[in-house]
Amino acid sequence: MTEFQISSNLIFGAGATDALGRYCKKNVTVITDAVMKENGICDRIVNLLRTCNVSVYDKVMPDPTLTLVTDCLKFVTDKGAEVIVALGGGSAIDTAKAVILVLDGMNVHPEFVAIPTTSGTGSEVTNYTVIRDEDAGRKIPLADDRMIPDLAILDYKLTKTVPPKVTAFTGMDVITHAFEAYVAKGANPITDAYAEKALKLAFEWLPEAFKNGDDDAARENMMMASYLAGLAFTKAGLGICHSISHAVGAAFHIPHGEANAITLPHVIAFNSALNVPFGADKSPTAKRYAEIARIIGLPAAGTRLSVQYLVREINKLINELQIPSSLLQAGVNLPNYTEHRSRIIQAALEDICTTANPVDPDAGQIGAVLDRVFGKMLP
Repeated sequence: MTEFQISSNLIFGAGATDALGRYCKKNVTVITDAVMKENGICDRIVNLLRTCNVSVYDKVMPDPTLTLVTDCLKFVTDKGAEVIVALGGGSAIDTAKAVILVLDGMNVHPEFVAIPTTSGTGSEVTNYTVIRDEDAGRKIPLADDRMIPDLAILDYKLTKTVPPKVTAFTGMDVITHAFEAYVAKGANPITDAYAEKALKLAFEWLPEAFKNGDDDAARENMMMASYLAGLAFTKAGLGICHSISHAVGAAFHIPHGEANAITLPHVIAFNSALNVPFGADKSPTAKRYAEIARIIGLPAAGTRLSVQYLVREINKLINELQIPSSLLQAGVNLPNYTEHRSRIIQAALEDICTTANPVDPDAGQIGAVLDRVFGKMLP
């Protein structure tokens, strides 16, 4: 039996942020970062809340830490927030989610509004957050329905200032979410529909958004792709591409979307038994990947060849987006990789995302994938 519920209300389209005018005479805390303050987006949001008592927490940093969450929690509590508005990319929304989860445990329940300014994490609709334990040197993925925002506001015009590199990384995060959701153990016809549409939109519009950030259609369609992929994976689950990327990102401080892009082709090859003689022809997961190849318009072929076409198409896109194809190309040297390798493998095995992967990996298999992600087999 499967229960399916979409908890967040959604407002989308140009000018969607005007909906903030519905909040009157409330204590509102905006959780954001310094970039949103500097580019004026935060001021625009505060102005839309002009009848409210607004406080701004703008200390969010990439890869939010437990220390940051604790500091933000104190700020929100001191301000007596009745409404929390998370404004920014995944880091701002992830920080707010962790705060919301702790507040719920304290029996404090502010309304939670998420306003993404990138098209990538889908965090505005998911029950998922990732917080870094700086002492342990690892990322902690958390999944809890109490963290799902009450309202998601998608205004694609907020993404038009995102630079090409960030557009590329966040866009590959969208694609990875949809890929992993489509083959995850929890996939079902409803999540498939979300993932399929997200993939069609992302493969069509991500290159355009990368080349021309002012393209309204590209920005709007990528924002919807991100949202749909978020719906898909929050119900279906993810997989070892995210598990490995979390661990790699924590070890080498590589942006999450970049780590996903580097890892994805190798995870597809593993999950579909592409490197095993005749393995792909017998693999049910390979058949699922072959369906994706058809969905995004690749030539019709047998299962193994379709998966190979798919991997080739992903590598082509990564190259077009000017993303490194390996950790080696991303600047990770062999001694550094060797030092962290065993810890990355263990962290990936323990990551909650691994439980939804269509193939249950052991340490040796994770290590083999990781070596290919690094880009050079160990001696």
